Parts: sequence; C-alpha cells; structure tokens
Amino acid sequence: MNNKVPTSTQTLKGRVYLITGASGGLGHTTSLAMAKYGATVILTGRNEKKLDALYDQIEEAGYPTPAIIPFDLMQTDEDIYKQFIQSIYNEFKQLNGLVNLACYMGIVGPLGSQEHSEWQKVMQVNVNASALMSKVCLPLLQQSEQASITFISDSSARQSNAYWGAYGVSKVAVESFSNILADELEETSVVSNVFIPGPCILPLRKKTHPGEEDLGLNTAEEVAESLVISVLNNNFDTHLTH
Repeated sequence: MNNKVPTSTQTLKGRVYLITGASGGLGHTTSLAMAKYGATVILTGRNEKKLDALYDQIEEAGYPTPAIIPFDLMQTDEDIYKQFIQSIYNEFKQLNGLVNLACYMGIVGPLGSQEHSEWQKVMQVNVNASALMSKVCLPLLQQSEQASITFISDSSARQSNAYWGAYGVSKVAVESFSNILADELEETSVVSNVFIPGPCILPLRKKTHPGEEDLGLNTAEEVAESLVISVLNNNFDTHLTH
C-alpha cells in the first residue's frame, strides 16, 4: 500500500473533483476521503437518495460543501454530456480532476450465456460513458495548472480469464483507453491514470468472490485513501494488490 499520507487536511483545498458513481461503495468512500482533505466534490450518479445521504454526511463532518448533479451514464448523446459539464463550469469555473468510479458488472459467467443487452450496458457504463465524460471534461481540466483523469480497473478481471465476461473486457478496454489518452496528454497539464484497488471489502467483490473471508482484505476506506494519495502525487505505480 502507498503509505505517503497527506500531512494536512487542507491538501486539496480549493480543488474541485467530479466523481462518477458517487453513490456506490468506492465512490462513497472516495468522495468522503477527498472532501476530508479539503476538496469540493461534485457527486454524480443515478441514486439521488444515496447522493443526498452522502451530501449530508460530508456536510455534517464539516468538510467543504459538495454539489450533487444526478446523471445517468446510459445516456449516449454527447450534447447531454456537454450540458452537464457546462453546468459545472457555470457553478465552479474550474475542474481539477475526474474520477471515473461508476461501474456496472453485468453477468459473471460464460460469454455465450450473456444477453447482448447486458453486454451493451456494461460497455456503455464502464467504457463508453467514461470515455465520453473524459472527452467533454478535457477543455475545463486543461485550464488547471495540474489536473487528472482517473480510471478504475480490477486486478482479477484484467487477467482475461474465463467467465469474467463483458466486465473483464471492459476493464481491459478502460486500461487501453487511459494509456492512449495519457500518451496524447503527455505535453499538457492533465494526466490520465488507472488505479487498481486489488482485493478489498466492497459490494462488487462480494459478487465476484462469494463466500470469501474479509480477513486480510483492504477496507473501502483504505482503498479510498490510497486512491486520493495517488491522485495527489500523480503516482499510480503502487496499487493495493496482494
């Protein structure tokens, strides 16, 4: 684990981060971790009830006031994404980072048993939407002296073994997209990176590894802390893999 912990709770003060999938397990803890270090977090997702609860939790902790912008990543119209980012510009006039945490697993099983509609949904949420969101965020991100786009992969799914289905394919695709984007952005103020949590206690892990003991697994809070540190240092060489 990367143990270079920030020395101040104001390390991210004045920075604005957009977090997709903020109502999910890792999205929730990452939003809290970033807010703890002084960032203003923009919470987006489909579950408004969970977003409202997270908003209240951040407020009650005394962290910077977050923003909520509900958004459905199943949308494919680029203009809708542009309008979404325009609303962020109108409110904050800046964006220092995009953290693509939204994820849809679909079915873990033989490829031949998976409905095409499920395949399309996995690819839309995990790959297409994160790629499009990254694209429309770039102009605003490039106005910052230092900005980042973060994608999440999976230490098991990325190995391309049997039965990981569309989810496994999506994680390999996301890594490839991030690498290409990073190469294109090399001479700019924006970095593109992939964060790999490794084995950890998250709802998604329960689906892929049923019956697994939690003992020895990293907690969601530990993963979120490491993710924030990686974003701070632009250092994704150390992942939480065992």
